[in-house]
Amino acid sequence: AYLYREDGMKLWNAIGGFATDFVDEVFDSDEAVASDEVVQEWAKETTDPDKGDVKGFPTSFEDKETVAKVLQTIMWMTSGLHAAVNFPQYEEYGYVPHKPLHLCADFSTMPEDDAEIREWMFENMFPHINTDDDWLRESANTLVTDEHAAIDSLAMVRLLTTPSRNCLDNLSDRFEKIGTEAYDKFLKNLNVISEEIEARNKELRKPTKLRTIT
Repeated sequence: AYLYREDGMKLWNAIGGFATDFVDEVFDSDEAVASDEVVQEWAKETTDPDKGDVKGFPTSFEDKETVAKVLQTIMWMTSGLHAAVNFPQYEEYGYVPHKPLHLCADFSTMPEDDAEIREWMFENMFPHINTDDDWLRESANTLVTDEHAAIDSLAMVRLLTTPSRNCLDNLSDRFEKIGTEAYDKFLKNLNVISEEIEARNKELRKPTKLRTIT
């Protein structure tokens, strides 16, 4: 089974239901959407080549279904998709040599001799951690400006894999006046999805971590 697909579709559908319920509460009809100046300005600014320039975004909104689909897509991309792509990276890239994020020399200086390429890569692609040890500071081809590179790389990966404080399941204060019923229904759906994933994980040899994707 492809667990990301199975769990992701559950979250995608739950988000879609929430988006539809929310839009239905805000707009009475498609005509209300088409005449809403704020929504139309959002579409205009987002697609303007001199502003948002987001390809594929609607240039205008004419119906509730389109608004709901856009909201569904945005919420999915910034929650389930982002989490599934970024969160697992720390286990691999937290060890900086697995994926060095910088290069200290031009590729034109790379040796042609295969026997020398390995040493060149170690000297120019693996960042040195900040240290007071003289032997490391004075190592070949190591610049003073490079001494923080390992820490910077680690910090970047940590940033990309740290869950947001504002997740889909802790936004009740944002829906106190509008969308309260829709959001409460959404939270119940999220809880059901989490319980299903947790129950299934107990049967897996290597549990998926996608239960935290919200």
